[in-house]
Order: sequence, then C-alpha cells, then structure tokens
Amino acid sequence: MKHRRVKQVLCAGALVLMTACASGGRGGGGDVYRENLGRVLGQPLEQARLLIWGKHAIPVEREESSPQNIRVESQWMIRAPEPAEAAAGVLQARNRVILDARFLEREMDFTDGVYRATFIVRNEVRTEAIPDWHPGPFPEVVRERFRRVYNDMRLEVATGVRR
Repeated sequence: MKHRRVKQVLCAGALVLMTACASGGRGGGGDVYRENLGRVLGQPLEQARLLIWGKHAIPVEREESSPQNIRVESQWMIRAPEPAEAAAGVLQARNRVILDARFLEREMDFTDGVYRATFIVRNEVRTEAIPDWHPGPFPEVVRERFRRVYNDMRLEVATGVRR
C-alpha cells in the first residue's frame, strides 16, 4: 500500500514537471494548444470549418453564433495515451477542438462581419493518481496532429474566396 502511494505521488510530480516543461514555445503550453487564425470574414470561416473539420473527422458538439461571437466546440475525442504519457501514469487521454471568433467590424459592403479567430485544442487525461478527467500536458506528437488541422484551416481561410 505504501509503495502504491509513493508511486502516485511520483506520477503526480512527473505530470506537474511535464506541464511546466511543456509551457514554453509557440502555440501555448500546458494543457492547451492555441493558434491565431487572424482577421477573417464570418462566411469563409464557417465554410473552412465545415470543410476542414469534416476532412479530419472532428465531431461537433456545440455551436453558438451571435452578432458578436462565433464559437464551435467539438466533442471530446478519446485517444490512446502517448508512450511518455503512459510512462507518467496516464490511463486515458482526450482532446476537444474549439473555434472561437470575436467580432471586430462590419465588412465595407455590410454583407459579412470581420472576426478575430482563434483555433484552440484542450487536452485532458485520467491518471493513476487522479482518476477523474483533468487538464494534462499536451504531448508534442499530439500537438503536431492538431497543428496540421490548424494549418489546413489557416490555408482554407486565406484562400476562402466567396464562391
């Protein structure tokens, strides 16, 4: 019993250390990966989201749209823990993609709004020490998978001419 408690404390400490180490660099750190999509028009943003999320099989759970904000959240997507996560005591892992856009101004012809859009991915884990879902460090290999989704979104928004 004492050995198990020591192992739990060491795993929790390793997770804290991994979070601290993962917090540097581009795209945020810790349990969140965040990228700026920049100033975009609402209609091309929605078209890009439909196309790219469909391409990457990202299931939508909730959509909110108002004149001031656009927010789309995916369902939590369960994935196998990466080897480094498993070594740190992670039993399960999951991610949620969020597209968040804040209204800036009306387009010159007043047909569409201009928004500042952000691509966000959250990471949660279940561990031996903490069996409930909680924020966990983002493995670089998983961050890279979502970076491809972001790059596809960015490219589609940049080339998203009204059709």
